[in-house]
Amino acid sequence: MTDMSGFLWLLVLGFIIAFILAFSVGANDVANSFGTAVGSGVVTLRQACILATIFETVGSVLLGAKVSETIRQGIIDVHMYNGSEHVLMAGSISAMCGSAVWQLAASFLKLPISGTHCIVGATIGFSMVARGHQGVKWMELLRIVASWFLSPVLSGIMSGILFYFVRKFILSKVDPVPNGLRALPIFYAVTMGINLFSIMFTGAPLLGFDRVPWWGTLCITLGCALITALIVWFVVCPRLKKKIKRLNGTVGPMVITDPHSGRSHTIHKDSGLYKDLLHKLHMAKVGDCIGDSDSEERPIRRNNSYTSYTMAIYGIQGDLKNKDQDGALQRRSRVDSVSSSSSIVTSSSVVQDCSVNLETDKNLDLEEDELEVDQPAVSILFQFLQILTACFGSFAHGGNDVSNAIGPLVALWLLYESGSVVSTSPTPIWLLLYGGVGICAGLWVWGRRVIQTLGKDLTPITPSSGFSIELASAVTVVVASNIGLPVSTTHCKVGSVVAVGWLRSRKSVDWHLFRNIFIAWFVTVPISGLISAAIMALFIYVIL
Repeated sequence: MTDMSGFLWLLVLGFIIAFILAFSVGANDVANSFGTAVGSGVVTLRQACILATIFETVGSVLLGAKVSETIRQGIIDVHMYNGSEHVLMAGSISAMCGSAVWQLAASFLKLPISGTHCIVGATIGFSMVARGHQGVKWMELLRIVASWFLSPVLSGIMSGILFYFVRKFILSKVDPVPNGLRALPIFYAVTMGINLFSIMFTGAPLLGFDRVPWWGTLCITLGCALITALIVWFVVCPRLKKKIKRLNGTVGPMVITDPHSGRSHTIHKDSGLYKDLLHKLHMAKVGDCIGDSDSEERPIRRNNSYTSYTMAIYGIQGDLKNKDQDGALQRRSRVDSVSSSSSIVTSSSVVQDCSVNLETDKNLDLEEDELEVDQPAVSILFQFLQILTACFGSFAHGGNDVSNAIGPLVALWLLYESGSVVSTSPTPIWLLLYGGVGICAGLWVWGRRVIQTLGKDLTPITPSSGFSIELASAVTVVVASNIGLPVSTTHCKVGSVVAVGWLRSRKSVDWHLFRNIFIAWFVTVPISGLISAAIMALFIYVIL
């Protein structure tokens, strides 16, 4: 036992830097949970922030204690600091600094990186300065290097397989609703089962899950999954069926005018031509569609859902450049995915002055790589499912990643309180809550930057593809973690986004952005380690 009262200033400094670190984790890592849900238009950025605040905080308090132990003692041999506890305190502060600086820089550059890798790199950095390469658990570093490749590949394959089946059996059907409704109970059951198993198997001490045997966890999980499936089948599916029926009842026939003969043709929504014409309208030249020969000759640009189809049907001019009265070009505000579903109900059901020459648009047939969008009915099926997977992801993330922010602070606090490097005291709940508040602050202030990268910039996302990404990456993390494979949540999510985007359309993935993200992963450990080492050198040779 060492008297640590002379190092109170280190503790105070540690608390300040830990909050900044938690802020940086919130700004960068929380985007993993809600990036795809915001990108598909299922929730707005504000709604995502509110949901993430609730679930991240609850998850950090209920699940965070267990994971903090690993960060505290799993990377370096703390016994080497017996008799020089103040050096380990300075090391914890250096690690938090190194991790925070690089995560804030990555958030500024809109690049999603792994918070776990940051804190591991920073911990190794200070330890190298303080005690040389002895005491560093190098196998941990090898596991991290393996996870750069393992995480995105495994998660990408899982997401690709899931999306392939969703597309084959639901999206590609003329009427996707019957198959979609039949699959819904299975999707909900798997979502509930996987996430519940993940939370219980982690063994949250506060909830008493650490006392439940593995077979007990499995039985509870399967039971809850079955109950969820029954509730969805008997309660949710009939409601959704009625909602989709009402929606279909409001969408009227399409009226197409032949530009040569001037005769109008009415095409009913049940007709096989309906979807094909939607596609043609969607890709039609702006001048053809709105009767303005001066406007730019470029296709109506889709955004990430069925918005463009709706706009095309009702003659809404979204995301186009139109001339105003002064002749200046003005970009109209983009019609957002969620509001487009209401425009179906409120707009008239006839295209006004919309001429489409189906013969002359031969270029469209050459576009073999057309990006699919969800029909309104499909979006309704997958919307709540995607929100549910995002909330579960946020809850698990709060438990896992609060440790990246608070692990070093817990070590600092227990060192100061007990005066020993091997304290057996449990992680204080109020420290986890402190980390949770910091994470939420980071999300609200700066979270939108990485959310935009993951949800919109990397590839357009729809509710069906978003669900495939969320569920498959969650399954990958749970399975891989429990069989001892090193995976990162961030890397899994990025791998899934890229894989599903590539399946939907070869050209829809921004490969330059993906390359930049991969480079950021590659330099995370060395950069955070170097910053941490520099600060530790300052402590050892100048301050202490």
